[in-house]
Amino acid sequence: MFGRLPLFRLVALSTASVFSLIVLGLAAHVISATSTVGFYYTFNALSVATAALTLVTLPVMLVIDLLRSGAFTSMIVVELVTVGVLWVLWLASAALTADSAQYLASNCSAYYYDADIRGCSEIKATEAFDFLIWIILLAYWAFLLTSAILHANKGNKGVWYGSVASGASSSVATNEHGMAEKNVQPTV
Repeated sequence: MFGRLPLFRLVALSTASVFSLIVLGLAAHVISATSTVGFYYTFNALSVATAALTLVTLPVMLVIDLLRSGAFTSMIVVELVTVGVLWVLWLASAALTADSAQYLASNCSAYYYDADIRGCSEIKATEAFDFLIWIILLAYWAFLLTSAILHANKGNKGVWYGSVASGASSSVATNEHGMAEKNVQPTV
């Protein structure tokens, strides 16, 4: 199960980073448009802050892991904490945006200007991407935690301080039937 984790990690964290960039642009545009009339929506501010934190964290983790093996940011325990905090923030952003979008949806039909309708569409798109990022990060976090626990139960106690890439080459391997077996060195 740990063998697929590096690819899943790359896809999940890259996708979450790209979606975060989209959320950052959408939410910042709505803040820019509404601040000209003297207010801004707090759910957009939370989405901007969460997207910025994600863009500072996830791509850095990916790049450091590619450039240097054994780095502090590549440890599974650090990754679990980081991704865990991020998925909670994305859940809060998504929930706050969904709650506010539900209220604003009734007002969006009353607007006649294209800019107002575009703003309503951007809020709905922000909500959708907030939920998508939350689901992606939660799925990766759960998969990583499950894989690490299973490896730790098989006797690999150092799994928490290793990286996902080093965990893939741990001493636990699977045979042709998918059953876990220990690699035993023959004695000569």
